[in-house]
Amino acid sequence: MHQAHQPTRRQFILQMSALGVLGLSSFAKEFDNTAEKYDLIVVGAGSAGMPCAITAAEQGAKVLVIEKSDRVGGTLHLSAGHLSAGGTRRQKAMGIDDSPQKHYEDVMRICRHTADPDLVRLAVYEAPHTIDWLEELGFPFAPDTPKIVYGHVPYQIPRTYWGIEAARSILQTLMPLWEKYLASGNITLKLQHQLTDLLVKKDRVVGIRAYHNGKKLDFFANNTVLCTGGYASNPDFFARVHPTHSRLLSTAALTSTGEGIIIAQRIGANFRGAEKHLGSLGGIELEPGSGRVDFWNAWAMVFTPKYRPPREIYVNAQGERFMNEDELNPDVRERLVAQQPEEKFWLIFDDASIDDGEIIIRAWKGEQIRAAAKEEKFIWQANSLQELATKTGLPAQSLIRTVEAYNQAVRTKNDPHFGRTTLTHAIAQPPFYAMLSYTSSLITFGGLQVNAHLQVINTKGKPIEGLYAAGEILGAGATSGNAFCGGMALTPAISFGRILGKKLAKRN
Repeated sequence: MHQAHQPTRRQFILQMSALGVLGLSSFAKEFDNTAEKYDLIVVGAGSAGMPCAITAAEQGAKVLVIEKSDRVGGTLHLSAGHLSAGGTRRQKAMGIDDSPQKHYEDVMRICRHTADPDLVRLAVYEAPHTIDWLEELGFPFAPDTPKIVYGHVPYQIPRTYWGIEAARSILQTLMPLWEKYLASGNITLKLQHQLTDLLVKKDRVVGIRAYHNGKKLDFFANNTVLCTGGYASNPDFFARVHPTHSRLLSTAALTSTGEGIIIAQRIGANFRGAEKHLGSLGGIELEPGSGRVDFWNAWAMVFTPKYRPPREIYVNAQGERFMNEDELNPDVRERLVAQQPEEKFWLIFDDASIDDGEIIIRAWKGEQIRAAAKEEKFIWQANSLQELATKTGLPAQSLIRTVEAYNQAVRTKNDPHFGRTTLTHAIAQPPFYAMLSYTSSLITFGGLQVNAHLQVINTKGKPIEGLYAAGEILGAGATSGNAFCGGMALTPAISFGRILGKKLAKRN
């Protein structure tokens, strides 16, 4: 699959504004009488939209899929692709005793019962069917999966799966079916078509309006499914729904601008779950002020010491340690960083620690760290802690005092303030380094409210007839709550897409 040109964030925001996605134009009253009619319209050809369209097409429905990008796949081009399910054929073959109910209980334990129980239950009971379906299609599982994964709070049973090429393995598995139904005419795909409006008649959504090549086009269907994803690349909307959070740093696709949510709100859809937001640890802003971080090419290994024991300390804007750097619980780590000003911290280390084991930035080499430090964009280098403080803007006396206290802990093998046990590396050999890291967003937690039938709910608590939603447009908080539950974003997206494809095809 080709790599499409990615427009800049500014270009996307300007485009969204021009189309009214950011609320800068009014809804046109007249429908286009020449509009095409379908059994089902799916908006967004990603992890939810593709399975939805495929499943409906398998049952003979005529499905229109509109996608604003010039390629299908959405976040399947970017995601690590973690899936989770209990009670799969693959687990049984490996002698793993699991079930949807055990999965449900584990999710609710991890999220402290902050997820929507009806949607979690719907997701976990469909999940084994989804994994088995992918297996039947020839999905290339990574060896020895399912496993227990420790990047976030782990499940108690091995139930996390992924492909040998991350989420791209899912896309590659779906493409033969996708191309089959494109060829048959059951799926009609319109790329580079931007959703601008939902068309409503007598309180029912009857179609959509899209923008393409300077024209607004109307399409009608019995039902419409929104699978347009989250809003992690829309800083204005993020700031509006997360007023207490620091500025947005995103590693999401530039197409994740939340227009499906914004447009649905214009017809009364209810938005919920923003208060459940939790940032991911490890983001590095390679270009200061860009608001972008890169999960695959420059990510700090700070989410858990399970995979890399720390050789550095973490300090906040006051130049003080604020946590035990070898705390194993990722949830504790995430919340401690979230409490720091601007949700950022500096990793302080010396030259001797760079090459002694795995590098702090995944996939980098030691010389890359040293070279980046000379550019002084996100890593700084100095021959003294005083100079390092000057370069970073950290309080010098506080930073020096903090490092001295830590070095004393290394000498005595006792960290009285934080209880750290990994005390193998003093910060003593210049040059000294400070690397700035932030919490960031790959997914967003707020989204459209839906009921157990995946109907979009309005602000009065009633379903909007003819309108459904699946995928990240629901918000990760719906199925993961105020936590990161492994596989509970991607698996529900695929599963809910398939559920709607079956349900809505049968109604036609």
